[in-house]
Amino acid sequence: MARVLLVNPQQGSRGWGSGRDPLDLDDLLPHHGLAQLAAVLRQAGHQVALLDLRLMSGWEQARQEMAQAGAQVVCVTARTQDAAEAARCLAMAAQAAPEALRLAGGIHFTMSPQEALEAGAHKVLCGEGEVSLPALIADPDSFPDISWGEPPDLDDLPFALRELLPGYRRNLLYPIWSLRPPIVDLLTGRGCPWGCRFCCGPGEKNLYTRPSPHDPGKRIPFLRRRSVDNVMAELAELWERYRFGGIIFQDDQFLIDPQWVSRFCRAMHQAGYPRRKVGWWAACRADMICRHPEVIAEMRDAGLKVISIGFESFSDELLDWLGKGTSSDINRRAAAICQDLGLEIFANLILGAPREDGVWHREDDQAGLEAIREIGPTYFSHSFLSPIPGSRMYNWAIDRGLMLHQEHAQAGSRRPGRELLRGVNYDELRRMLAPTVARYRKFWRPRLGHYAYRLRCWRMAKAERKGA
Repeated sequence: MARVLLVNPQQGSRGWGSGRDPLDLDDLLPHHGLAQLAAVLRQAGHQVALLDLRLMSGWEQARQEMAQAGAQVVCVTARTQDAAEAARCLAMAAQAAPEALRLAGGIHFTMSPQEALEAGAHKVLCGEGEVSLPALIADPDSFPDISWGEPPDLDDLPFALRELLPGYRRNLLYPIWSLRPPIVDLLTGRGCPWGCRFCCGPGEKNLYTRPSPHDPGKRIPFLRRRSVDNVMAELAELWERYRFGGIIFQDDQFLIDPQWVSRFCRAMHQAGYPRRKVGWWAACRADMICRHPEVIAEMRDAGLKVISIGFESFSDELLDWLGKGTSSDINRRAAAICQDLGLEIFANLILGAPREDGVWHREDDQAGLEAIREIGPTYFSHSFLSPIPGSRMYNWAIDRGLMLHQEHAQAGSRRPGRELLRGVNYDELRRMLAPTVARYRKFWRPRLGHYAYRLRCWRMAKAERKGA
């Protein structure tokens, strides 16, 4: 059996060390893909360790820890915004662990496998790795330099190995929105059936695929969901370990199959989580909320507290161009349904998006900001349009010469404040945003939440010392 080092090249919200002093979800959460792979590899008998750049002080510490790990296999994943760091990790592995087999995967290297080979990877495994990675480690010569992983049956997978991330138990104490710590997060499925023009999914149409039954050389999206029993079994295991008070469901869209969601809600009641006041967060499309308000009510009764809605815009012209399949009226009706049910709305808005002619219209974003002020969601999250590699809008922006730069760290990020497109007056956009952002800043209180987190950690450490 091999000693495997899994490398997470993301650096969180503030770069080096952000994972040791978190202020953001990017600092807190384990990398789900790596945590799932770790569980599969341990089940196969391998020794697994994690090198997470969020916990490092800089490249020198990362190099030293990689050298000391004594790994026989180094696996590096990459999102687009972390591509440069991932490439550097592969190059670093060639020096720090020269005898190790270097493997690359993740959404970015799935779309751009040649970049991984040029950075020093021996093999690239595109798509999903749970089935094929153990086989690749056992017999690398039987795999070509670039290959596709076999998509797994999700119910057959062991549960993600969350505590591969040092400090995971402590991180559960961080306050997120109005959920009650400890807060766990999990995925109930893979893939998204919708085709928003700006979205890579993140990667559903590119990452979660299978060979076409009509053309084996072509890959098609592969949408799957775990059984309700399987999800409830994972929650039961997490409850025994952590006695959580909140859950974040990381699915891009939770309400895809209303019948599945109804079964899940009944199972939550049977397990007693609503009675224990466990609250949860999930994302749902505005049109699905309008089509199935009775299911949203079931979700509320089963503990749903915060519902994330990707409104994206309140301009019908822009929504049509973005491929949302919704309208301003649908957005408003969805908000009203959720507010009538007493749910807290986490509203998402994309700003700085040109229309199909490549021209940014100020009135599109003004309409969105006015709608947010009228609706009054509990939380407001905005981003400037970032055409992401793998999305249809990325190729369109390249063809029209709209991209100001194409660095992966810029193009792959959804963080606000980045100026990405020609023709968008970002100074004016920030002026338009300022009153709304100021109004919602009080709901985030990141520093206050950070201090509450540190107090909980101090109490946990004190209790552990007392118990010892």
